[in-house]
Amino acid sequence: MTDKQPVPSRVVSLGSRLPRSVTVLLVARFVNRLGAFSMPFLAVLLVQDHGASVTVAGLVVGAFGAATIPSRLLGGRLVAEVGSKAAVTMGLCGTAAAQLVIAAAPSLGVALAGAILLGLCFEIHEPASQGLIADVTPDHLLPSAYGLLGVTLSAAGLVAGVIAATVGRLGLAWLFAIDALTALACAVLVAAALAPTPPPSRLEAATAQPWSDRRLLVLMATGTSFATVYLAIPMALPISLAAVGRPPSDAGLLATLAALVILGAQPLLRRHDDPHRRMVGGYALLAVGLAIAGLLPTIVGYTVATVVIALGDALLLGHAYTLVARLAPTGAKAAYFAAYGITWGIALTVGPPLMGVMLDLGTRMFWLVAASAMLATGVAHGLSARALAPDPARTIVV
Repeated sequence: MTDKQPVPSRVVSLGSRLPRSVTVLLVARFVNRLGAFSMPFLAVLLVQDHGASVTVAGLVVGAFGAATIPSRLLGGRLVAEVGSKAAVTMGLCGTAAAQLVIAAAPSLGVALAGAILLGLCFEIHEPASQGLIADVTPDHLLPSAYGLLGVTLSAAGLVAGVIAATVGRLGLAWLFAIDALTALACAVLVAAALAPTPPPSRLEAATAQPWSDRRLLVLMATGTSFATVYLAIPMALPISLAAVGRPPSDAGLLATLAALVILGAQPLLRRHDDPHRRMVGGYALLAVGLAIAGLLPTIVGYTVATVVIALGDALLLGHAYTLVARLAPTGAKAAYFAAYGITWGIALTVGPPLMGVMLDLGTRMFWLVAASAMLATGVAHGLSARALAPDPARTIVV
C-alpha cells in the first residue's frame, strides 16, 4: 500500500473488479442486515414482556453498548489467533445464540443475561470483515469497497424496516428470533463461500500497535464525536416529532427517506478524490442539516434536515474505514479496525445520557448543540488531515 492519493476512476462494473472475498462479504452482510432490526426494540421488550422498569431497561441498553467495546477488541484478537473467516463465523454464531436467548427468555434475569451476552458478541465480526476487505482490495478501490459496504447495508435496511413492521405484529420476541436466523444464515454463507484466511504471521502481528499510533488516535477522536451525534439522531427524532404534534412513527418514514437519498446520491458522489475533503464536506453537511432541524422544528424542517444529513452521510460513506486501512501495516488491519471500532461502543454508552440532558433543555438545544459538535468535528478533521497521512515506512506498495 502507498500513501499516494487514489487515482480518479469512472468505476465501471465495480462489482466485477472487487475481489471475490469482498463480494461474498457484501452479500453475507446484506443477509445479516435484513434481520438487524431487533436492537431498537430491546428496551421495549424488557418493559412489556418481562416487567422491567424503564430505568432498568435503559441501564441494560447502556450495558449492551459498553459490552460492544470488549467485543470489538475480542474480534481483533480472534483474527490474530484463528484468521478472519473463522472470527466472522464465530462472532455471528455467538450473536445468533444471544438473540435466541433473548427471544426465548422465560424471565427478566435470563433476558438481561442474553442482552449482555449479545453485546459481547455483537461486534466480533466487524474488525474481521473490515480488515479482510482492506487485506484483499487494491488501494485505489478501498473507498469504493467500503462505500459499497455502506450502500449494501442501507439497501438491506430498507427491506429490514418492512420485515420489522410485519414480524413485530407477532410479538417483539419474534424480532430477535428472525434476527438470529439471519445471523446464522450469514455465518453459513461465510463458512461455505469465503476462501480460507489464515491468521497473520507472528512478524506481521508484532506490527499491530494501534494504541501507540497517534494518527489512529486522532482519527478515533473525530470518529467518536461523529458516532455520538450520529447514533443520537434516530433516538432524538421521534421525541422531537412528538414535541411538534407529529406521530413519533413518522421517524420511520424519515429514516426510509434518508436511506433512499443515500442510495440515490451514490452515482453522483462516487468519485475517488481526497477522502479528507469528502469527510470535511460530509461533516459540514451534517452540521447544516442538524442546524436546520434546530432552527425549523416542523415536519417540513425535519424533512429538509433529513435530506441534508443523508447527503452528508453519503459523502462520509466508507472514507473513515479507508483511512484506517491505509494507516494499518500489513497483517495489522483487523487490530486497527478493532481499536477504531470502539468509537461506536463509546458513543452508544455515553450518547444516550448526553442526548437526554440536551433534550431536557429543549429539542432545539439538542439539534443546535449537535450541529456545533459536527462543525467542530469537521474543522478538527481538516486541521489533522496532514498528520493522518500514512507512514511509508510502515506500509507495503501493492
